[in-house]
Amino acid sequence: MRTKRIWWILLGVSVVLNVVSMAVPALIDHPLTTERGEIRMYLDVFMEGNLPTWWSVGLLVVTAVLFAVLGGLARSAGARSAAWGWWCATVLLGLLSLDDHTQLHERLDRIGRRLTTFDSGFPFYWLIPGLLAGAVVAAGLLVLALRLSGRARWFVVAGGALLLWSALGMEALQGLLIAGQESGPLYVLTYHAEELGENVGVLLLMAGAARAASLRRSPGGRFTLRYALPSV
Repeated sequence: MRTKRIWWILLGVSVVLNVVSMAVPALIDHPLTTERGEIRMYLDVFMEGNLPTWWSVGLLVVTAVLFAVLGGLARSAGARSAAWGWWCATVLLGLLSLDDHTQLHERLDRIGRRLTTFDSGFPFYWLIPGLLAGAVVAAGLLVLALRLSGRARWFVVAGGALLLWSALGMEALQGLLIAGQESGPLYVLTYHAEELGENVGVLLLMAGAARAASLRRSPGGRFTLRYALPSV
């Protein structure tokens, strides 16, 4: 069974949420859809605890569950090294979902400020300790990728790279724009690109999990899910 259709649907929802986030305040001039209006705050990807946040957390949780299942399948297939890689990545994705849901990274801001001796107007000091967390996530995904082969490996590598670049690199770019007194369309496009990049990165990780599994349906309608061992 092919799962491409499901992946494209999930990608479409991510794109639509970003487009709606930009379009509603730009096209509808109403107190509810502009400035701090309730509808805008509920749809804006820049805000936390709203619809886009729920979607992002959901993608991370679903991918973490898929990775956990792949770990079990790999262990059953005798690929114990790969199983530990999947489970390690499962824990990391679970922590990322927790961070996204509870805004944990923003609570690192005070730590980041203590590590610096200057004030340049850059607002996101949490990125300083966040780089360490990003390195841990990168290392965990690399450990998994080295135990995979073919498209599954490259989906995991591409997904992890895009996720981390969006979460850290694009956030740093936003901070530089704010420090330069830029809060117009360029800034808006940047933080929407960050959110969409994170979603697409997670979807690529999801695709890597799908490539590492074989889901077949027999003529009798019975489904069989197996781990796709790398070819020698």
